Amino acid sequence: MRNPVSAWTAAALVLAGSLYVTAQEPRPQPPPGGRGGPPSGLQQPRVNAGANDKPGVDPVAAAEGKKIWALECITCHGTNARGTDNGPNLVRSLVVLRDRFGSALGPFLKRGHKMQSGRSSALLSDDQVLMLAHFLRDRVNDTLRGSSEFEVKNILTGDAKAGEAYFNTEGKCTTCHSVSADLRGYAGKYEPVDIQQRFLFPRNATPGGGRGRGRAGGGAAPSPATAITVTVTPPNGEPVSGVLLQLDDFTVSLRDASGWFRTFTRTPALKVTKTDPLAAHRALLETITDKNMHDVVAYLETLK
Repeated sequence: MRNPVSAWTAAALVLAGSLYVTAQEPRPQPPPGGRGGPPSGLQQPRVNAGANDKPGVDPVAAAEGKKIWALECITCHGTNARGTDNGPNLVRSLVVLRDRFGSALGPFLKRGHKMQSGRSSALLSDDQVLMLAHFLRDRVNDTLRGSSEFEVKNILTGDAKAGEAYFNTEGKCTTCHSVSADLRGYAGKYEPVDIQQRFLFPRNATPGGGRGRGRAGGGAAPSPATAITVTVTPPNGEPVSGVLLQLDDFTVSLRDASGWFRTFTRTPALKVTKTDPLAAHRALLETITDKNMHDVVAYLETLK
């Protein structure tokens, strides 16, 4: 005869396991009033997915999203979501870039956005929003080097004089840079596409990658001049500084000047000061327009 306690324990474990799977992988529900269910195998949001989780693209969902796009969005935002005179470029939209399977796009559309049919975007079903999210993520991926759709075009379309004015005033670039010092001869080192990459995303630029020596790319280790640093001061100890490795609500980790890895548990008494040399570049992405970007690139290209 089986031990009743062991049998009860086994049953409880099976039940707990089924609840865990249900919580982690919710079954897709048919859209209320929608036309059919989601495409088979449609990738859904993952529980606890963070900002650094790269969402995959379901090709079937992206194709369905393209149909919705053609009916409701293409007039203002263009065939490839690059924007028109009537609507902004969504490939560079922070809502789209931060979106994870509709996590940011959904709430934005649910607030009500007039679509080209005259309907409110709030009427889109959850599945329609999800398919649009897959379509837009596919358009973002097309802009990445390595994509079969990626093609470097002539990006010197801006006004160099306007770029110089923006560089010296609104852009506040002269706060950190000088055309007679660190930017002297800049255009002789880099091609226009690399100038644009290094200007907008300097942390991803390959150190030393210039004309005839490859292009800027991601994954390179930051130089000492661009690395994010942190200073940690314990309540009863000396401050410790180094290159930031990890910072969250619970711990902070760094590598000090001697190469030692140090980790501290975060408490209200622990003082943490982070320094990001490229904070101004990241903040610029919130305000810079496409015209500003091309104007500045055109100006930097004159610095032979």
